Amino acid sequence: MAVIVRHKKTNAEYILLGAGFGAFKALRPSFSLATLAPHEESGELPVALVCDEEGAAKWVRSENLEVLNVDGERPAEVLARRP
Repeated sequence: MAVIVRHKKTNAEYILLGAGFGAFKALRPSFSLATLAPHEESGELPVALVCDEEGAAKWVRSENLEVLNVDGERPAEVLARRP
């Protein structure tokens, strides 16, 4: 099953290979006089693994993608067949 997606900002089209979460954790010095403890941030980013026509794979934030078609059909056509 091929899912074709488009990057909303660049209009580049990709094949969707998978999805997941990117996690990050950052630690930076705190400049507050109230505390000398470092400031820590962490979180998860929804990402999708895509590839271009050359087969080069890369991770892209999911909210930057829109699905163009699934096996050659628009998403509305696929969903219309549901019982």
